[in-house]
Amino acid sequence: MANKLFIKSPVKDVAVLDIKLNLGSLQEVKPGLANVLIPLWRMNNYARELERIGISFSFEKGLDALTLRVKARYSVVNKAVSLIENMLVNPVIDRLSDAIREAKTSISVNREDTAIRSVAEALRILFGDHPYSRHPLAYDYRLDDVTREDVKSAIDNLRVLSLTVVAPEDTVDLNMPYTNYSKVPVVKFGSGEVDVRLEGKAQATITIAYPSYDITDLENSFRVTIVNTVLGGMGLISRLYREVRVKRGLAYYAYSMYWPLGSSGVLMAMAGVRREVLREALDVMLNTIGDASITEEDFGIAVRNRVGRLKVTAESPDGIAMLYSVIPTYGLPRDYYDRFINYISRLKPEDVSRELRNLPRPAIAIVG
Repeated sequence: MANKLFIKSPVKDVAVLDIKLNLGSLQEVKPGLANVLIPLWRMNNYARELERIGISFSFEKGLDALTLRVKARYSVVNKAVSLIENMLVNPVIDRLSDAIREAKTSISVNREDTAIRSVAEALRILFGDHPYSRHPLAYDYRLDDVTREDVKSAIDNLRVLSLTVVAPEDTVDLNMPYTNYSKVPVVKFGSGEVDVRLEGKAQATITIAYPSYDITDLENSFRVTIVNTVLGGMGLISRLYREVRVKRGLAYYAYSMYWPLGSSGVLMAMAGVRREVLREALDVMLNTIGDASITEEDFGIAVRNRVGRLKVTAESPDGIAMLYSVIPTYGLPRDYYDRFINYISRLKPEDVSRELRNLPRPAIAIVG
């Protein structure tokens, strides 16, 4: 089955499942529906039974999918799967008002977090009318409009995008309908700046977002992964942190991240700053991103950093499931990470420099 991937676990009697469902921001017929479904699922007796027998599970709504992560002793994994199947098709619809209230509270809290909110505002500018403009956890959803019929329809149309199993043996499957991930092309990217002021905040967060390559564009997305690592993906030794925080003391933190999604990618630089130095910090960030000169030393450190992270993450069943779940979700080649390592080992500093020189106009969000 193309949508399922099995990897033998390095740990005895441990099974980890990564289940991707068609309820990300991209697939929701009614925006915010998945935010309401999560508490509805957690309210039923099947969820309680999972917890009672020691099964760890969590939901995470993303732009491309709703992820259900499960960790269990291998000896009880089949029972866990049966409970999960029943949990997913039996939301407690009679408690819809409670679920809406819980979802609204969670979103309100996230919209008060300057870092999360700034990413949400940047996505809204960058992606315009595309579903990616709706941050999974911090968009201003109209949850009071969610009805019982909406919930029933979502359950009727619930599909598994992918199942990644890390276990001692390949004996696990889901008795649920599967479907393939479908791209929704971005017609036009937006740019510009928004400044959202939140009362009572000691600092503001700057997010600078650039459109980038989707995950199926293998070599281009591999290259931007190294761009991101050089810019702000290596913590204290990253370029953004050195320039904004260490040299000038303008920020509490500064880093970058790259999301290679199924329908597009987005490269983001972020910093937490005081309002008094906001403009200076933003200028330094933009100048740092625009500086296309890359030393051999910085480049070499970035490549080694990425390879090292892969190896460390792949030491645990949880890390393996997280890493490899992209393969069945997006139909990537089974040797995806081998190709990644091979490609970045052949890159040159000028390849990263060229990518930086060609960045388009960004979407900039300031919140705080």
